[in-house]
Amino acid sequence: MTKNDLEIKPAIISDECLEMLNEAVAYLRDKALVPAQAEIMNSQFFAAIKQLEVTPWIGTPYKDGMRTVKLGKFRYNIYYRENDTDIYIVGIWHSSRGTEFEEN
Repeated sequence: MTKNDLEIKPAIISDECLEMLNEAVAYLRDKALVPAQAEIMNSQFFAAIKQLEVTPWIGTPYKDGMRTVKLGKFRYNIYYRENDTDIYIVGIWHSSRGTEFEEN
């Protein structure tokens, strides 16, 4: 199988996920020792989404049909569902929150 043989499924990012991402980026801009980390995390999020469009199976099974993938060196996980036609990005969740991610 070559790269050209891979099926690409478009990613649909939920409004809730975009809100979570914006909150995380704003938090990093304000609180991180290196505020540029916020932009790096934002870029890595969208790079991870592009990767999921090609290889959605790389995520770890989570629950209720969701999968999760770690966001680079950051302590965030991306939660998503895959169906026959697309990848639905449900949310992004920081591992220190101590509770499990729940879909709204």
